[in-house]
Amino acid sequence: ATTRDPAKATDLNALAKAHARVTVEKLDVTDAAGIDALAVKLKDRPIDALVNNAGIAGSFGAQLLKNLDQDEFVRVLRVNSYGPLRVSAAFLDHVAASRQRKIIGISSGYGSLASVESIAGAGYPTSYFYAMSKAAMNMGLREFALDAGAKRGVTTVLISPGAVDTDMQRAIRADVARAGKQISAPNNTPAQVAHAIVLAIEQLKPEQNGKFYSLAGKEVPW
Repeated sequence: ATTRDPAKATDLNALAKAHARVTVEKLDVTDAAGIDALAVKLKDRPIDALVNNAGIAGSFGAQLLKNLDQDEFVRVLRVNSYGPLRVSAAFLDHVAASRQRKIIGISSGYGSLASVESIAGAGYPTSYFYAMSKAAMNMGLREFALDAGAKRGVTTVLISPGAVDTDMQRAIRADVARAGKQISAPNNTPAQVAHAIVLAIEQLKPEQNGKFYSLAGKEVPW
């Protein structure tokens, strides 16, 4: 498991303390040198399933049409789009050396062009940068799946977990509430979602390479 600041990762460190097989490593997915350094450090460790989970929503105020802050746009894309592709490329050898050989990108309904109306209908705010970054991640990992992944026997898929009760989701809902609105989509716990993702990973087959799925296992339209 990785985090930008292991010293402050209280919950993650508690998990590692309770489970001897869990280790915590420092990683910022926007730091190319740091990504490469961790890949070298773990060069002899096969990785059955590499899960690209890092992501940010960005400032919603910066994504309003009247603002469209360029620096915030770059920050969101660096984390959500560049990061998963760069990490997947750096750890491709580790995954290819494993038994399961799987790479997962944690995506979002925001990243599906066909789902824009349903996202808005559930009460979520317009989020240009976040939506664009998730669509870009989907395309990047799909290209990766059909290129490097296929050549190395690695199965790469995108999974949209839906609403998860994380710090990011709580911040989004708080912003919406301050605007006098409410998000109708149910909020799943991280434990529920993690369990469902593990089951999905276990059942993945090579013919699913490059696909985009919901947490329920249904293919999400691009």
